[in-house]
Amino acid sequence: MPTEAEPTYTLVSCHYGDLFWIEHLLETVQRYGGSRVVEAVIVDQSRERSEELGQLPLVRDVLTFEPNAEQIAVEGHDHPYALDRAVHEASFTTSHIIVMDSDAFPTSDKWLENIPDIALALTPGSKRNTHPCFMVFPVADRDIVNFSEGFLDRAQRKGAPDTGRRVGTQLQEAGRAVTLLEHTPAFNGYRGSFYRDGTVYHHGHGSFMAGGHDQYKGFVSQASEKLYRKRILQGRFQLTPLDFFGLFVRYAWRRGFNKARLALIGPAAKPE
Repeated sequence: MPTEAEPTYTLVSCHYGDLFWIEHLLETVQRYGGSRVVEAVIVDQSRERSEELGQLPLVRDVLTFEPNAEQIAVEGHDHPYALDRAVHEASFTTSHIIVMDSDAFPTSDKWLENIPDIALALTPGSKRNTHPCFMVFPVADRDIVNFSEGFLDRAQRKGAPDTGRRVGTQLQEAGRAVTLLEHTPAFNGYRGSFYRDGTVYHHGHGSFMAGGHDQYKGFVSQASEKLYRKRILQGRFQLTPLDFFGLFVRYAWRRGFNKARLALIGPAAKPE
C-alpha cells in the first residue's frame, strides 16, 4: 500500500468503438499499477457501451456527455471536449490524474517508477506539443489544463493544435515544473510509440479501426490492425520477416480492391 507521502492516481480515458483497446488498457493498468492506481473514470464517447464499460477493472465512473457539435464539425470527434469535462467535473480522491488514450497502456510495473509530479508525452516529432496518450499531473492543477485550446482553429489553419497539444505550455506558463517525455518507435518504426524507456506503449489511431467513422476507417488497414492487435496481446512489439510479407500482401490487396471499388462505384465508394 502507498504511504501518505506517496502519490496515488486516478486513470482518465475516453472509449470509442469496440472494447479491445479500453479492456487492454484497464487490464494492464490493474496488473502493473499495483495499489498506486486506485480507480478509473471512463468517458463513453460511443455513447452506447456504458454498462459494459462499468464492468471493467478499476472503473468507478462511466461518464457520457452530449456531443460537442463544434468540435465534431472540425475533426469528426470531440475528444478534447470529453477530456475537459471528465478532468474538470469528475470527483477525485487521489493526489494525481493519469490521462491516457484508450489505445495506450503500460507494459511493465516500472511505468510509474520515479515518475515526476508532472510528466507529459510529447507528440512524435515535436519538442513542445504534448499528447494525451500519456499525461500525469496533480489533481490540484487540473483547473490549469485545457485539452480544447486551439482545437477549433483546425477548421481554418493547418497545423493548429490537436487534442491536448497545449497542456505542457499551459502548465509551464503557470509556473509548474514539467517533464516532457520523448518517444521511441515501436514495431520496427512502422507503428506505435514507446515512452518512459518502453514501459508505456501508444498505438495511435486505434479508434480509427474500432469505430464507425467511415473517413477514419479508411486511414488504416483493417487487416494490418488485426495483426498488430495479435502481436500486442502476445507482448511482442517487433515485426518478423513473415509479418512484413503479410503486411505487404494486405497493402497490395487493399490498394487494388479500393481502386476497383472506385472505378465501379465512383466517388461514393468508401475505402476498406
